[in-house]
Amino acid sequence: MRLTNEQLESYVRDGFLLLTDYFSPAEIEILLTETGLIFAEDTPRRILEKSGAVRTVFASHQTSEVFRCLSRLARLVEPTREILGSEVYIHQFKINAKVALEGDQWEWHQDFLYWHKEDAMPAPQVLTAAVFLQEMNDYNGPILVIPGMHTEGMINIQPVVKHRPDNGRHGNGDAQPPWHSTLTADLKYKIDKEILARLMSKSRIAAVKGPAGSVLFFHGNLFHASAGNISPWDRVCVFISYNSVENKLGAMENPRPEFIASRDFSPIVPVPDDSLLVMRTRK
Repeated sequence: MRLTNEQLESYVRDGFLLLTDYFSPAEIEILLTETGLIFAEDTPRRILEKSGAVRTVFASHQTSEVFRCLSRLARLVEPTREILGSEVYIHQFKINAKVALEGDQWEWHQDFLYWHKEDAMPAPQVLTAAVFLQEMNDYNGPILVIPGMHTEGMINIQPVVKHRPDNGRHGNGDAQPPWHSTLTADLKYKIDKEILARLMSKSRIAAVKGPAGSVLFFHGNLFHASAGNISPWDRVCVFISYNSVENKLGAMENPRPEFIASRDFSPIVPVPDDSLLVMRTRK
């Protein structure tokens, strides 16, 4: 699938592009069924909310044939290559949940800031495709964006220093590792009121909403956030971050785990768009 000129211009201008009806109800059913199995696994790749509800599970494309297939569908890979102008690989894959009345916020942030500082990614030649497995509406924590402000570039924010015992827990019950603060509701790099006000003087906040089956492509420097889920409806979304093969991560001491920041830079070979449905018929 190729994007239209109008769609490409919209992405370049706003830093994101929402496409509805991108996946069929049958495909979403396959993905949700697999998600339920993945969320039940006790693994270091699973991050929990303070309430104990699942917040994020990383790298399911490495353990699940269903999500491996999703990440390689031509309808995701080809527009990504078109936007980035090169072959791509998967830098990060995660399934984010906002469980009804328990899903916590994601503070304002730029993804590239984390990938640059924590993973030694050289440039923002990277984007994320967010696949809505459930409806994203006004009340269940929609993704909030600041259109056009990706053009400001990366804002170099210093990490928040925390002076408290590290007694938290994550997916497998172990104490929090050092990289945990880059993934929780209390993020490591915080955009303060002054920065947000400056951005808002040039733009606005927009809520991205859409039915299950929608896809949101967004730039690595797009400022985005989401509030907690105050509704009775769960909100699950798959985030696949594709990086240019020309933008490989640099060497660094103590890199984050492979399941958070991949150092396998092999270009993706796309699979046909009907592959999820074909997989189901073969079972």
